[in-house]
Amino acid sequence: MRAGLYSFSYIPHSVHDGLYKADPYTTYESKFLTRQAVTTDVTVEMTVMGAGDAWSVSALVCIEPGGAGKTMKIWMARVLDHYGPANFERNMVRDGSDATEIALAPAECATVTKSFVILDVPSQSSPENVKFIAWAQDPTYVWDPNSPPVGAAFAEIYQASKALAPFAGVFIDGFEAGDTMRWSSATP
Repeated sequence: MRAGLYSFSYIPHSVHDGLYKADPYTTYESKFLTRQAVTTDVTVEMTVMGAGDAWSVSALVCIEPGGAGKTMKIWMARVLDHYGPANFERNMVRDGSDATEIALAPAECATVTKSFVILDVPSQSSPENVKFIAWAQDPTYVWDPNSPPVGAAFAEIYQASKALAPFAGVFIDGFEAGDTMRWSSATP
C-alpha cells in the first residue's frame, strides 16, 4: 500500500510526514526530529471495536478552532509490529484502506470508519503486536523525478494516530511516542 501510494518499487523506504525522504539513513534521526517539531491544527482520535477476525476502525478527524480549513484524504492501515524471523520489522503494513476524502472548516470534525478482517496467521498468532493507524494527508501529490529509483509522489501528512485497543501493544523502545532517548544505534 505504501509503495503504491508513493510510487516506489522497493521496500524498505521511509518518508517523514509524507514529504521528506529519510535517506541517506545517516540523517534519519535529524530529519525525524525536524518534522516532529512542526505543529499541526489537525487532530485524529481512533476507536477500534470488534472481536475475533472482524474489526471496525473509526478515526475522528478535526481541525482545531484556530486552524485553517482544508481538504484531506484519510487513510487507514493495519500493521504488525515486531514481525519477521527475528522480530526486526517495525509496523509492517498487513492491510490497508482506500482513502476517504473529507473537507473540514476550523472547529469542524468528521468520522471515517473502515472495516478490517485479520486473516493472516502472523497477526492472529501475535495480537498484542497488531495496531491500526489512521492519517490525514494533503490530497495533492507533488512529483519528485529525482526520487530513486524512478521518482515518487509526496504529500504532507497533517496528523496521524494509532490504536492498540483492544490489544495490549508493546512499546519497548519509545519509538511510537517519539522518545529518542533510548535510540543508540540503527541496528536491525
